[in-house]
Amino acid sequence: MINRVLTERIYAARDMVFAEAAKDQRFMAFAVADEAAGLVFGERMDGCHARVLRHAIRKAYTSATMRRDTRVFRDQNAEQGKTLADWGDVELTQLLGGLVIKIGDEWFGGMAVGGNEPDRDEALARAALAILRGE
Repeated sequence: MINRVLTERIYAARDMVFAEAAKDQRFMAFAVADEAAGLVFGERMDGCHARVLRHAIRKAYTSATMRRDTRVFRDQNAEQGKTLADWGDVELTQLLGGLVIKIGDEWFGGMAVGGNEPDRDEALARAALAILRGE
């Protein structure tokens, strides 16, 4: 295991995301952060710009730190009139595609994908999350 997420599940989730990205003719990245928001896995496809991986890492970090999906974080900030600057953490992001990793009542961290359209990032992240959970 890498921290508490099984390594083989991380690789399987990454493989699925990258296979779907190839079908979409996009270059994507995949990242997993532990419950302390530390990066435990990050990879980008050959040809993928480094900034895409950086954004995927920030999405996973945000989900792990804030304990909510990046879409929920974005929407809550909008409802409360907050900006990212209000949080005092330059690593936080509101980009879609970051999800919390929770299995049952146990907290495992956050994961994310990046490099596609925002809704597609989120959809692929949800499919990857199911693999990480062993569903």
